[in-house]
Amino acid sequence: MEQSNTPVDPEIDAASTDLEIPLGIVVARIFIVSGIGIAAALAIFFLIGAIWLWGIVAAAITVVFLFLMFAIERFVE
Repeated sequence: MEQSNTPVDPEIDAASTDLEIPLGIVVARIFIVSGIGIAAALAIFFLIGAIWLWGIVAAAITVVFLFLMFAIERFVE
């Protein structure tokens, strides 16, 4: 049984390939995702080590990066 590689709606496929994301947005996404990962890892590390204040600060920074990601995604739309 052969499957066709053509999209169901050619307009949707054409629209998705024409969208160019600015370089600044791409760099911001990379920075934010890296920040979330590092801050979350530090929060877990500090909380397991019972260093409560630094763990809470790192968790708060993780939440800040998460909100930044939502803000960037809203800005792109």
